[in-house]
Amino acid sequence: MRLPIALLLLFSAPLLAQPKFDFKEKKHAGGELKYLDGIPVVTVGGTPTQIGEQLAELVVKNAAEPVPVLEQFLADNKLKGAMPLLKGQAAKLKKGIPADYLAEMEAMAKHSGHDLGLLVLVNTIYDLSSGMGCSTLIAEKERSATGGVLFGRLFDWSPTKGLPERTAVVVMKPEKKHAFAMITITPITGVVSGMNDAGLSVTINEIRLRDSKDKAEFNWEGTPTLLAFRRVLEECSTVGEAEKLVRDMKRTTAACMTIADATGGAVFEITPKSVEVRKANQGVCLCCNDFRCEPLATKANPCIRLKELLKVEATSGKLGVDDVFAELHKVRQGNKTMQAMVFEPGKKVLHLKIGDGTTSATAVKAVKLELGQFFK
Repeated sequence: MRLPIALLLLFSAPLLAQPKFDFKEKKHAGGELKYLDGIPVVTVGGTPTQIGEQLAELVVKNAAEPVPVLEQFLADNKLKGAMPLLKGQAAKLKKGIPADYLAEMEAMAKHSGHDLGLLVLVNTIYDLSSGMGCSTLIAEKERSATGGVLFGRLFDWSPTKGLPERTAVVVMKPEKKHAFAMITITPITGVVSGMNDAGLSVTINEIRLRDSKDKAEFNWEGTPTLLAFRRVLEECSTVGEAEKLVRDMKRTTAACMTIADATGGAVFEITPKSVEVRKANQGVCLCCNDFRCEPLATKANPCIRLKELLKVEATSGKLGVDDVFAELHKVRQGNKTMQAMVFEPGKKVLHLKIGDGTTSATAVKAVKLELGQFFK
């Protein structure tokens, strides 16, 4: 009975088009940007310096100037004029950036003409600001109509004009590491949402540090959060391996990592002091923007979005890709829902919707991307 409801929710009104992306199709030094069903897909690889040069040519210089967009984003989030201050704070986080990522940023700066401080800032923006309101839903195999794990995610952020146009799927093939694909807003090279060549998929849900019961303090020597998430995709194949890596690394601030491989998923509730792991309940694993594990949770009641998603736990029906999108559609946040996606880790497939900043991405037609073909 669930499928007709899902179809009614998704198709009762005309589906909207994707944004008009800034990028032009282009090749450079082994890297390439091309469109697949209207989605810009960038493929880069090699050493950090080579990847940095390719990204500079294919996305940074191949789109509108990023600085005015960032300045407007800060203004939209009540941080007008704060860029110099934030750059100074971002510089304090450089000591925690892995050497290969810093080399990549240095090459991007050199070949794009932008200063390194800008690239450090955009990759530490999660650590220094707030505003993400994301929702995630994992359907384990026993609750999946496809027989494989389904991992749905809404990315909710400030819909500043120019951000949707800079959205791209970037496939990275770093030397001696896992290849991975991330859905990003360029020139961010840390991972907000992504999948690697083992099918391991991760996304971030914002948690404010003050909302953690362990009273952890911000760690200026930790790995910036989006770059820590990237390390998971580059170095791990399973949820278990990811848990070990996250526990072992220095962490700057609070976050939830929703994560899944082909066998199942979990939510890692993270602070600089603690990592709590929350498994699926009734075959589903849910997350919004609160800690729920007792050692960290400070709120007795879930937020209104999580209350809606918890209804899925109370049922026993199986969910297909359209059903996951339909459940996420119920917790959309209007034009702040910039991206909606469903990963199929076992098949290495991504179903992606990108909004234009004027309405929810859940209203956009999904594009199916066979990520496995890019990892070969």
